[in-house]
Amino acid sequence: MSVSGALTRIGRYQVEELVGEGASARVYRAHDPQIGRLVAIKLLKHRSGADQTYLDRFRREAKSAGTLSHPNIVTIFDVGDVDDSPYITMEFLEESSIEELLANGSRLSLKRVLSISAQLASALDYAHARGVIHRDIKPANILLIGETAKLTDFGIARLQTDDDTQDGHGIALLGTPRYMSPEQVAGKAIDGRSDLFSLGAIIYEMLTGHKAFDATTTSQLMFQILHFDPPPMSETLPVGVRRIVQKLLNKRPDDRFRTGAQVKEALESELQAILEREEDEGRDRVVPLRVKLALLSGTTLITLFLVSMSIVYYVEEGIVRNQIFDAGSSLAKFVAVHSAVPVLDQDWQPLRLFVQDARARATVDYLVVTDHANQVQATTDPNLLGKRVTFSEKSNLLRRDRDVAISDLSRPDQRRLFLFEAPILFQKTEIGHIFLGIDKSGISKVLNTTLLLMSVLGLVATLIVAGLSLLFASLMARPLRVLRRALQDLSLRSGAPDFRNPQRRVWTAVQNIQ
Repeated sequence: MSVSGALTRIGRYQVEELVGEGASARVYRAHDPQIGRLVAIKLLKHRSGADQTYLDRFRREAKSAGTLSHPNIVTIFDVGDVDDSPYITMEFLEESSIEELLANGSRLSLKRVLSISAQLASALDYAHARGVIHRDIKPANILLIGETAKLTDFGIARLQTDDDTQDGHGIALLGTPRYMSPEQVAGKAIDGRSDLFSLGAIIYEMLTGHKAFDATTTSQLMFQILHFDPPPMSETLPVGVRRIVQKLLNKRPDDRFRTGAQVKEALESELQAILEREEDEGRDRVVPLRVKLALLSGTTLITLFLVSMSIVYYVEEGIVRNQIFDAGSSLAKFVAVHSAVPVLDQDWQPLRLFVQDARARATVDYLVVTDHANQVQATTDPNLLGKRVTFSEKSNLLRRDRDVAISDLSRPDQRRLFLFEAPILFQKTEIGHIFLGIDKSGISKVLNTTLLLMSVLGLVATLIVAGLSLLFASLMARPLRVLRRALQDLSLRSGAPDFRNPQRRVWTAVQNIQ
């Protein structure tokens, strides 16, 4: 298609359309037939009687910028001339610039501003290390492709014409001086720190929504840049971020960051601190610090108490069981000794009366007397009378003393007994057996009562400790807030930041605690 009259080709490139025009150059979208890709071509406007030194410098700087290869710098593919007008060919990006976003009233989040700024600082550090200074860092020269920022117009800024200002060598400066450094406005020699000042002005505008320097005339704007600081940023912004911008916008180059790498490190440190703080605040919104401290102390205490209760319970159970075993064994042997004569005479009536009396008085829970053939002759369970019994098949042996075997017996009525089996002896000859049962529910009641009392005591102790921990954490929060404010004031007054010093580590720790 025809573009701007008869211009349809620039070198080997097929021009498709004019996409932008400034005071000194036009930008075209074109097609590279050799590679089959879209490119952007910046063609310097023809000026009659153009200084050959000017044109040579344009070509030299453009070629120097063409050596840059960085993910945050628009790539320059080619440099050439058409009709005595030099041009450069670069990658074509149909993305919005920061200038367009700010003009539409869009506001970038703090995290995105820091991410974009760190990328730009990295690009500038890369270029400066190779002797290339941009000289025209401004929102229009920063493109956003998703989360990636790209700098364009690298290395050719000071060679392009403008109607407003010129540097000390009579070379026209590009565009409005709104983002220029003081030394650039004054026509002094510049280095990479001039680009860093411009970056600071852009960061300021992205964070506040207002231009760092703003005036109705160029002379007023230049005077502001030389003699005035921008209005203070909102105190809602992190103090570290404000200090970075303040340092970038220092009037004296020696008071700024020395390299883009230092700026990148500082910005990434602030971004990391914000991400960590958001993560901590996200956890604190669910469980505040003072509550977490109370829960931690309470959980620790109740864990220790549960362990202690378990130990006490099992120790007490063993002690009570041994006492029951000793008492039951003694009682079984006592009954066996006093049953020997009736069993020898087979005089069962006295034994039956004794068992019935013991049953009525609840003296024992279970009692069975058998003869030498294991036939039941007296019992607290009438269903067993006259039957042969063998308890060994229904019980689990727990302990065997010299004369008494102790077993764990489950009864058909769901009762569980400690069963004490003692032989009835006459002149060391077994003539019968005594089976004495003690209900285990009594022991369980004693142990459960003890466990309940200990649980109540543990719960009361845990609540007291948790309450005291909550009160302690609340009291601690107040001086920590005072300390944080003091560190913030100290940071604001301390001048250039050192992001690796102990003060910053303390400051970050306090912020995380809060």
